[in-house]
Amino acid sequence: MEIIVSKYKKVTDFCYELFRIAELPLHFSKFSNKIYSTYQKLFLLVYKQFRKFTYEELLTDIADNISLREYLGLVKIPDFTTLIKFAKKLPLELLEKLMSAFQTLIPEPKRVAIDATGITLDNASSHYCKRIGKPYKKRPFLKTTFFVDIDNYIILLHKSRRNNRHDTIDAKILFKKLSKKFNPETIYGDRGYDDEKIFEFIDETLRAEPLILQRRIDIQNHRRKGHYRRKHFKTFDYCEYLQRNKIETTNSMFKRRFGSSAKSRGAKRQKLEVFFRVVAYNIDRLIRLGHEVILIFVRILGVA
Repeated sequence: MEIIVSKYKKVTDFCYELFRIAELPLHFSKFSNKIYSTYQKLFLLVYKQFRKFTYEELLTDIADNISLREYLGLVKIPDFTTLIKFAKKLPLELLEKLMSAFQTLIPEPKRVAIDATGITLDNASSHYCKRIGKPYKKRPFLKTTFFVDIDNYIILLHKSRRNNRHDTIDAKILFKKLSKKFNPETIYGDRGYDDEKIFEFIDETLRAEPLILQRRIDIQNHRRKGHYRRKHFKTFDYCEYLQRNKIETTNSMFKRRFGSSAKSRGAKRQKLEVFFRVVAYNIDRLIRLGHEVILIFVRILGVA
């Protein structure tokens, strides 16, 4: 068996394993011209985020990289409009399947943290905005909420929103998804998630320990509102709560590695860009953690 040396060939194998686990069709439509498979186009979108390319830079790189092109089985280089149209047509169910596929490749998370971060939508500098008379004090951003396994720094779930809303709105949606896929023992969150319904859901549904910092820690517990908030305030361990800072480390790693701004213009394309960054980030983490034994099984499955 040939040893895989190139990092991006490893990325290719992880991508194809994800697509296989998600049971994606080779082509979405029977009327497709079948020049490029779903796998090839999805990989190119993930690879684009790995290299922080534009569409034209991506295709130029693939054209020059003969070894990777042969590894992908790309006989012909697609036009950049092919990838843009493909991304626009991607159904949300497919994205959910891809994120769920990571569940089989990562260890069961025991300590999970939730936090939100902003992805900038305008790359113009404040000086340029000032010169053209554009408001720059509050720049538009894509608010993205992450659920992170803080032991391995892997993103489990995420949700992006263009409108500025309270953290608990997206959190309640993500908590329901978390309960269907994972069984964490401890959940960390800052004051933005201090909500009685969130405490109740964690306690009754997830059967986990909520280490969420409450807004008023200076008042007596009997004056605190909410049965579950009072119950868990008694057992709140502030020293253990500081482990929540690891999700801030994840946010920093995510932005430094793959960028803190989105280049796309449409709302759906911006969310898709963040989604493929999450996929690229998780694959990068699996490679850095040394999960290379998975690649051996991928190669065996490919031969079989």
